[in-house]
Amino acid sequence: MKGSYYIVVEGPIGVGKTTLVKRLAQRLPSRTVYEVFEENPFLAKFYTDRQRYAFQTEMFFLLSRFRQQESFAQADLFSPWTISDYLWEKSRLFARETLSPEEFGLFDHVFQILCRTVPTPDVVVYLHAPLDVLMNRIASRGRSYEADMDRGYMANLCDVYEGFFASYGETPLVVVDTTDMNFATNDAAVDAVLDVLQGHPSSHVRLPRPPQPALLV
Repeated sequence: MKGSYYIVVEGPIGVGKTTLVKRLAQRLPSRTVYEVFEENPFLAKFYTDRQRYAFQTEMFFLLSRFRQQESFAQADLFSPWTISDYLWEKSRLFARETLSPEEFGLFDHVFQILCRTVPTPDVVVYLHAPLDVLMNRIASRGRSYEADMDRGYMANLCDVYEGFFASYGETPLVVVDTTDMNFATNDAAVDAVLDVLQGHPSSHVRLPRPPQPALLV
Protein backbone atom coordinates (compact mmCIF):
# COMPACT_ATOMS: atom_id res chain seq x y z
CA MET A 1 0.00 0.00 0.00
CA LYS A 2 1.18 3.54 -0.67
CA GLY A 3 2.00 5.92 2.14
CA SER A 4 -1.52 7.30 2.47
CA TYR A 5 -5.04 6.26 1.48
CA TYR A 6 -7.81 8.78 0.76
CA ILE A 7 -11.43 7.72 1.33
CA VAL A 8 -14.48 9.79 0.41
CA VAL A 9 -18.00 9.03 1.67
CA GLU A 10 -20.81 10.49 -0.46
CA GLY A 11 -24.56 10.39 -0.84
CA PRO A 12 -27.67 12.57 -0.55
CA ILE A 13 -28.59 14.71 2.44
CA GLY A 14 -29.44 12.67 5.54
CA VAL A 15 -27.94 9.39 4.38
CA GLY A 16 -25.34 9.14 7.18
CA LYS A 17 -22.10 10.34 5.57
CA THR A 18 -20.63 12.27 8.49
CA THR A 19 -21.64 9.61 11.01
CA LEU A 20 -19.86 6.91 9.02
CA VAL A 21 -16.74 9.07 8.63
CA LYS A 22 -16.61 9.63 12.39
CA ARG A 23 -16.99 5.91 13.10
CA LEU A 24 -14.34 4.93 10.56
CA ALA A 25 -11.98 7.53 12.02
CA GLN A 26 -12.37 5.83 15.39
CA ARG A 27 -11.11 2.57 13.89
CA LEU A 28 -8.37 3.84 11.57
CA PRO A 29 -5.25 5.97 12.18
CA SER A 30 -6.64 8.82 10.13
CA ARG A 31 -7.35 12.49 9.75
CA THR A 32 -10.77 13.72 8.65
CA VAL A 33 -12.10 16.37 6.27
CA TYR A 34 -15.66 17.44 7.09
CA GLU A 35 -17.87 19.70 5.05
CA VAL A 36 -18.90 22.77 7.05
CA PHE A 37 -22.52 23.76 6.50
CA GLU A 38 -23.03 26.17 9.37
CA GLU A 39 -20.55 28.67 7.93
CA ASN A 40 -22.59 29.20 4.76
CA PRO A 41 -24.62 32.38 5.42
CA PHE A 42 -26.93 31.71 2.46
CA LEU A 43 -27.99 28.13 3.21
CA ALA A 44 -31.05 28.83 5.35
CA LYS A 45 -32.25 31.41 2.83
CA PHE A 46 -31.66 28.92 0.01
CA TYR A 47 -34.08 26.41 1.51
CA THR A 48 -36.82 29.05 1.66
CA ASP A 49 -36.11 30.68 -1.73
CA ARG A 50 -33.89 28.45 -3.88
CA GLN A 51 -34.14 30.50 -7.05
CA ARG A 52 -33.00 33.72 -5.37
CA TYR A 53 -30.17 32.33 -3.25
CA ALA A 54 -28.92 29.35 -5.26
CA PHE A 55 -25.94 31.04 -6.90
CA GLN A 56 -24.63 32.58 -3.67
CA THR A 57 -25.09 29.29 -1.84
CA GLU A 58 -23.35 27.14 -4.45
CA MET A 59 -20.45 29.55 -4.95
CA PHE A 60 -19.84 29.76 -1.21
CA PHE A 61 -19.77 25.96 -0.97
CA LEU A 62 -17.49 25.68 -4.00
CA LEU A 63 -14.90 28.09 -2.63
CA SER A 64 -15.14 26.67 0.89
CA ARG A 65 -14.60 23.12 -0.37
CA PHE A 66 -11.72 24.27 -2.55
CA ARG A 67 -9.95 25.86 0.41
CA GLN A 68 -10.31 22.61 2.32
CA GLN A 69 -9.08 20.51 -0.60
CA GLU A 70 -6.16 22.86 -1.22
CA SER A 71 -5.08 22.64 2.41
CA PHE A 72 -5.47 18.88 2.33
CA ALA A 73 -3.38 18.51 -0.82
CA GLN A 74 -0.56 20.66 0.53
CA ALA A 75 -0.42 19.19 4.03
CA ASP A 76 2.07 16.58 5.12
CA LEU A 77 0.40 13.19 5.43
CA PHE A 78 1.19 12.00 8.94
CA SER A 79 -1.78 9.60 9.00
CA PRO A 80 -1.97 6.61 6.67
CA TRP A 81 -5.70 7.27 6.08
CA THR A 82 -7.65 10.44 5.25
CA ILE A 83 -11.46 10.29 5.29
CA SER A 84 -13.84 12.96 3.97
CA ASP A 85 -17.63 13.26 4.02
CA TYR A 86 -17.92 14.81 0.57
CA LEU A 87 -16.64 14.36 -2.98
CA TRP A 88 -15.32 17.41 -4.81
CA GLU A 89 -17.66 16.77 -7.76
CA LYS A 90 -20.58 17.26 -5.38
CA SER A 91 -20.36 21.01 -5.98
CA ARG A 92 -21.06 20.57 -9.67
CA LEU A 93 -23.89 18.09 -9.12
CA PHE A 94 -25.79 20.47 -6.86
CA ALA A 95 -25.08 23.52 -9.01
CA ARG A 96 -26.39 21.87 -12.17
CA GLU A 97 -29.71 21.23 -10.42
CA THR A 98 -30.13 24.57 -8.65
CA LEU A 99 -28.70 27.20 -11.00
CA SER A 100 -30.05 28.72 -14.19
CA PRO A 101 -28.13 27.83 -17.40
CA GLU A 102 -26.38 31.20 -17.35
CA GLU A 103 -25.42 30.90 -13.69
CA PHE A 104 -24.25 27.34 -14.14
CA GLY A 105 -22.06 28.37 -17.08
CA LEU A 106 -20.21 30.84 -14.86
CA PHE A 107 -20.08 28.41 -11.96
CA ASP A 108 -18.72 25.60 -14.13
CA HIS A 109 -16.01 27.84 -15.55
CA VAL A 110 -14.73 28.51 -12.03
CA PHE A 111 -15.17 24.84 -11.06
CA GLN A 112 -13.06 23.59 -13.97
CA ILE A 113 -10.24 25.97 -13.08
CA LEU A 114 -10.22 24.97 -9.42
CA CYS A 115 -10.46 21.23 -9.97
CA ARG A 116 -6.98 21.04 -11.50
CA THR A 117 -5.38 20.96 -8.07
CA VAL A 118 -7.97 18.91 -6.18
CA PRO A 119 -6.69 15.48 -5.03
CA THR A 120 -8.39 12.34 -6.33
CA PRO A 121 -9.65 9.84 -3.73
CA ASP A 122 -8.43 6.27 -3.72
CA VAL A 123 -11.93 4.93 -3.10
CA VAL A 124 -15.43 6.41 -2.84
CA VAL A 125 -18.16 4.99 -0.59
CA TYR A 126 -21.61 5.84 -1.97
CA LEU A 127 -24.41 5.68 0.62
CA HIS A 128 -28.03 5.64 -0.49
CA ALA A 129 -31.50 5.08 0.98
CA PRO A 130 -35.15 5.53 -0.10
CA LEU A 131 -36.58 9.04 -0.10
CA ASP A 132 -38.94 8.43 2.84
CA VAL A 133 -36.04 7.23 4.96
CA LEU A 134 -33.97 10.29 4.11
CA MET A 135 -36.82 12.70 4.85
CA ASN A 136 -37.39 11.08 8.25
CA ARG A 137 -33.71 11.30 9.11
CA ILE A 138 -33.54 14.95 8.08
CA ALA A 139 -36.58 15.78 10.20
CA SER A 140 -35.29 13.84 13.22
CA ARG A 141 -31.94 15.62 13.42
CA GLY A 142 -33.68 18.97 13.84
CA ARG A 143 -31.40 21.35 11.96
CA SER A 144 -33.15 24.68 11.72
CA TYR A 145 -32.01 25.40 8.17
CA GLU A 146 -33.43 22.04 7.04
CA ALA A 147 -36.86 22.60 8.57
CA ASP A 148 -38.36 23.60 5.20
CA MET A 149 -36.69 20.84 3.19
CA ASP A 150 -38.72 20.32 0.01
CA ARG A 151 -39.58 16.70 -0.79
CA GLY A 152 -39.48 17.34 -4.53
CA TYR A 153 -36.00 18.83 -4.25
CA MET A 154 -34.82 15.79 -2.29
CA ALA A 155 -36.38 13.36 -4.78
CA ASN A 156 -34.58 15.07 -7.63
CA LEU A 157 -31.33 15.09 -5.67
CA CYS A 158 -31.58 11.33 -5.10
CA ASP A 159 -32.06 10.80 -8.83
CA VAL A 160 -29.01 12.96 -9.54
CA TYR A 161 -26.85 10.89 -7.21
CA GLU A 162 -28.13 7.61 -8.64
CA GLY A 163 -27.40 8.76 -12.17
CA PHE A 164 -23.95 10.06 -11.28
CA PHE A 165 -22.79 6.90 -9.55
CA ALA A 166 -24.42 4.58 -12.07
CA SER A 167 -21.72 5.61 -14.53
CA TYR A 168 -18.98 6.60 -12.07
CA GLY A 169 -15.59 5.19 -12.96
CA GLU A 170 -13.00 7.63 -11.65
CA THR A 171 -12.07 5.48 -8.65
CA PRO A 172 -13.06 2.18 -7.03
CA LEU A 173 -16.61 2.48 -5.69
CA VAL A 174 -18.27 0.85 -2.68
CA VAL A 175 -22.09 1.09 -2.79
CA VAL A 176 -23.95 0.79 0.53
CA ASP A 177 -27.71 0.63 1.09
CA THR A 178 -28.21 2.39 4.44
CA THR A 179 -31.96 1.82 4.70
CA ASP A 180 -31.57 -0.32 7.82
CA MET A 181 -28.13 0.87 8.89
CA ASN A 182 -27.49 3.19 11.79
CA PHE A 183 -23.75 3.70 11.71
CA ALA A 184 -23.88 5.50 15.06
CA THR A 185 -24.92 2.34 16.91
CA ASN A 186 -24.44 -0.60 14.53
CA ASP A 187 -20.87 -1.82 14.86
CA ALA A 188 -21.48 -4.63 12.38
CA ALA A 189 -22.41 -2.15 9.66
CA VAL A 190 -19.24 -0.14 10.27
CA ASP A 191 -17.18 -3.35 10.29
CA ALA A 192 -18.65 -4.40 6.93
CA VAL A 193 -17.57 -1.14 5.29
CA LEU A 194 -14.19 -1.24 6.99
CA ASP A 195 -13.52 -4.79 5.82
CA VAL A 196 -14.03 -3.75 2.21
CA LEU A 197 -11.90 -0.62 2.56
CA GLN A 198 -9.01 -2.47 4.16
CA GLY A 199 -9.16 -4.92 1.28
CA HIS A 200 -8.32 -2.03 -1.08
CA PRO A 201 -11.10 -2.68 -3.63
CA SER A 202 -10.14 -2.46 -7.29
CA SER A 203 -13.67 -2.54 -8.74
CA HIS A 204 -17.27 -1.75 -7.81
CA VAL A 205 -18.39 -3.48 -4.61
CA ARG A 206 -21.98 -3.55 -3.37
CA LEU A 207 -22.65 -4.23 0.31
CA PRO A 208 -25.93 -5.92 1.25
CA ARG A 209 -28.18 -4.76 4.03
CA PRO A 210 -27.32 -6.15 7.48
CA PRO A 211 -29.29 -9.29 8.46
CA GLN A 212 -30.94 -7.53 11.41
CA PRO A 213 -32.63 -4.13 10.88
CA ALA A 214 -30.98 -1.26 12.74
CA LEU A 215 -32.48 1.97 14.01
CA LEU A 216 -32.61 4.80 11.54
CA VAL A 217 -30.13 7.65 11.91
